[in-house]
Amino acid sequence: MYRSYNQSQSFLLPPSLYDFVDEGHPAHLINDLVDQLDLTVLEARNGNLGQPAYHPRLMLKVILYGFTVGIFSSRKLQRACQENLAFKYLAGMETPVFRTFIEFRQRHREDMKGVFVQTVKLARALGLARLGAVALDGTKIDANTSKHKAMSYGRMLEEEKRLQGEIRRLLETAEATDQREDQEYGPEDDGYQVGEELARREQRLKKIQEAKRALEGREQREHPGEPIDPKKQISFADPDARCFTKPSDGTRYVYNAQAAVDMDSQIIVANHVEESVSDAHAAEPILERMEREQGQLPETLVMDAGYGNQDTLASCQQRGVTPVCATAREGKEDREASKLDRLCYDHAPDRFVCPHGHVFQFAHQHSTSGTRTYKTPGPTTCACGHYQTADGRAVIRVPQSHLAKRELQRIMAEPGHRELYRRRKYTAEPPFGQIKAGMGFRRFLYRGREKVGSEWNLVCAAFNVKKLAALLGTRGHPANPGPAAGDEGGNGPLRKLPPLKPFFASRGGLLAWLTPWVRPRAISVAPLAQGV
Repeated sequence: MYRSYNQSQSFLLPPSLYDFVDEGHPAHLINDLVDQLDLTVLEARNGNLGQPAYHPRLMLKVILYGFTVGIFSSRKLQRACQENLAFKYLAGMETPVFRTFIEFRQRHREDMKGVFVQTVKLARALGLARLGAVALDGTKIDANTSKHKAMSYGRMLEEEKRLQGEIRRLLETAEATDQREDQEYGPEDDGYQVGEELARREQRLKKIQEAKRALEGREQREHPGEPIDPKKQISFADPDARCFTKPSDGTRYVYNAQAAVDMDSQIIVANHVEESVSDAHAAEPILERMEREQGQLPETLVMDAGYGNQDTLASCQQRGVTPVCATAREGKEDREASKLDRLCYDHAPDRFVCPHGHVFQFAHQHSTSGTRTYKTPGPTTCACGHYQTADGRAVIRVPQSHLAKRELQRIMAEPGHRELYRRRKYTAEPPFGQIKAGMGFRRFLYRGREKVGSEWNLVCAAFNVKKLAALLGTRGHPANPGPAAGDEGGNGPLRKLPPLKPFFASRGGLLAWLTPWVRPRAISVAPLAQGV
């Protein structure tokens, strides 16, 4: 016995798109989440002339849902709209071609930041991102280039000199040939044209000189006044990508993608593409973006040792944010300790005490570098100092970076901060794993820091939409039943939400379902700002 099977069966009434997608499918929730976003700026970019365009809301639903299920290619999005029921539902049975997706992303490249910001504001309006404790971390994502399309600064100098010599010799040969052929054919007859060999060398020299200028400009911005290391490399295909070497992975070109994550809901509340592979200066732009985009700063910013420096401390102190940051890599504290780390620092009288009991009192501070000098009150034979004065007093010189390190260590030692830092591992790291393994995003498709930044905004927006769908599709939030002991600055537990089924049983929409369950907030989902 078999079930009835008839592909030619007609429908008595026209079918609804809702009937082809399961009641609990994430596409329903993503559809309603995108419907809550104000896309006024995106809509205003199309006029009333010419062929009607696809609605930005349609395009955004398809692209964001595609990113959540690991479809990033415009051609694959086109095919999904033709074959996949969830995509057909989101697109309203429309089938945009791949060129339409490409042009949409190019036209609205600057608007993707606004789309990401609105996903964060929607999460805050629903009480799922409170900006109490935020964890900041970065990940290396492959650039759209190859290490074989790159050259070091030393090699560029050699190639530039060699090509200039070859071009000079070819020009001399061409001039001699011109003179000989003028005598043979006459001055008016074109008996000679510049050879392909000369044109090829001139084109290669031009590319090398452009890459050389780009590398020199980059090094001048990052290390002003210092000579350029001949081993520094730059990619011809994407000059903004950075060379990153890791023993386990070898050498590759990457972008350093930063994300600030709410420590309870794992919603990405701010993102940034750092110019360097180092995280040392990434805290400042992240805090600036949070202040500008969300109008609020977190109470606590939790970071690993890569951010532990004077710039991070100053950026947080200027904005009233508490930096909970390690100052040494876990398990390697003793190996990275210096002579100054063996001295005890007394903050109130501003003095250092060595293990032998000798006191180093503050003497003066350098006007330019800020380095502080400490001396013992009288002559001593202690070897803890850096050097001795003529009268026998021991002297130590303390840079501002060391004082910043001491201050970060003092903040870390405050009650509750070590426990909060331990939570960073399972709050800041999982989003990167879900983006790379779950969503399949391991390589940028665009080139150039501006385009890569727009793509990272879109990836983070898709991640937030997927995370919101997961949080709203559960009965509660069992992963964070309550704050851990001593978690000052934590966000607290998320409020439990009702089952998913009552929401989809009626088509009243997302906010109507959530209204009785979410605490009222004074946050509005503002329209997209032009050029955010």
